Amino acid sequence: MFTQVRSADRRVAPVEGQSHKSVMKAVYVVLEPQYQNALTQAANALNAAGAELGIELSGYLIEELRDDDNYADFCADVAEADVFIASLIFIEDLAQKVVDAVAPHRDRLKAAVVFPSMPEVMRLNKLGSFSMAQLGQSKSAIAGFMKKRKESGGAGFQDAMLKLLNTLPTVLKYLPVEKAQDARSFMLSFQYWLGGTPDNLRNFLLMLADKYVFPPAEGEERAAIQV
Repeated sequence: MFTQVRSADRRVAPVEGQSHKSVMKAVYVVLEPQYQNALTQAANALNAAGAELGIELSGYLIEELRDDDNYADFCADVAEADVFIASLIFIEDLAQKVVDAVAPHRDRLKAAVVFPSMPEVMRLNKLGSFSMAQLGQSKSAIAGFMKKRKESGGAGFQDAMLKLLNTLPTVLKYLPVEKAQDARSFMLSFQYWLGGTPDNLRNFLLMLADKYVFPPAEGEERAAIQV
């Protein structure tokens, strides 16, 4: 039923006539529509405020990527995006379609934030110096955590990943000092995401814009982007 929905139906753009200092382009792909609704409300609220930040938002439900036209739109949106967001991408063939579309642009993206998903999708994560590029490799601290969960007879991959993200502070000590702040930003992003309300997701978008899309220049003292 999802493939009959055109992604254009949930696009958000800055309000006509409002002059924003900066506009952040974001693309998301999620499992279920509740995040679509909350993200739309969050982006519309930021745009309607008429303050510094405007949002261009394009959203997809994962099953919609089976439709060739939707997938072409998704690829085109990712190619122009500043930020990529994904969550609960556990369908193997569709996970690969996401990776194929996003991986070529990962280095260019200002931020890529992927919440519990298959390992190949999780490896797209990028917040400053923090990534999960080593997820699934034997020497990765995160992989070691996952292995212990599996050996102890824990729940499936999705549950283990949720436990990992909720207890990420326990693995921060394995990260170089310069990565700790960005790792904490990922944790904060996940907390906002779990909250799931328009206000939480508004703060999530603001944080990404302020820290990663439009960061202050080196040596510049600047208040955080506000609405």
